[in-house]
Amino acid sequence: MSTDIETKLQQVATVINQLDDPKVPRNIRKGAKDAVEQWLLNTNKQIDVRIAITQNKLEELYEDPNIPPEFGTLILQINTALEQMLGELF
Repeated sequence: MSTDIETKLQQVATVINQLDDPKVPRNIRKGAKDAVEQWLLNTNKQIDVRIAITQNKLEELYEDPNIPPEFGTLILQINTALEQMLGELF
């Protein structure tokens, strides 16, 4: 089961990396990259913690007033997907 979740996390990471776009402010791009590298794909941490912290980091980025609206929508969609994965774990 966990490999299925890992596959989904890889897919989510790919989507989060769409924030690495010149239209997105640098601090938001860096925050998204850090969320993926330090949390989402960090297999040294428990999977539920990885998902929850990633959601939290993305929520912080979403609240940034400089985020372009289409990327704000993307973050909401990602967090919804992560929420569903958390639900599947328990």
